Amino acid sequence: MPTDTGVDEPINWAAAEGDLGTRLPSDYKAFMHTYGSGVINGITHILLPVQAPDRLHEQESIAEGTPGAQATWHHTPERQRPDVDPDDIMIWGRTPGPDILCWVTTGDDPDQWPVLVCGRHTNSRWTLYPCGMAEFLINLVTNQYDDAISIDETRPPRFLHWREEERLTAAGIFDHYPEA
Repeated sequence: MPTDTGVDEPINWAAAEGDLGTRLPSDYKAFMHTYGSGVINGITHILLPVQAPDRLHEQESIAEGTPGAQATWHHTPERQRPDVDPDDIMIWGRTPGPDILCWVTTGDDPDQWPVLVCGRHTNSRWTLYPCGMAEFLINLVTNQYDDAISIDETRPPRFLHWREEERLTAAGIFDHYPEA
């Protein structure tokens, strides 16, 4: 995925992880370093750990979105829920679907946290993927999943950083993501 609109997101990791009460996976940190927070193909939003102080339009962060993801688990009929403790669910992304992209934060090593997806238009309401965020995204954009959220396979994967989105919106020319 081109990095032309990605930037090293200035995140104080010690403070963010302190606010969240846990360390975050290294692939997520690497993604933030390469791309930052933003959207892939206008569909898959990758969240900041905590709100950016200079953001013009408030957007959901991991800290703000996690209670909603946990509440969604509680509101899912028991037969459609995975066998995970809802307190171990932590959001890291979202689609307008509204699909919820999470980690299951079990264990001391965040690099071993699997991805858990709550899909509105998928065969299973909740699906556990035995991989991290980066591998999940690679598999998603290369159409490796039969029952996963869609990322708009009609175009090559493109990333739009939230600051660029705000700049384009202010200029009146934002249409979700630049053409490939």
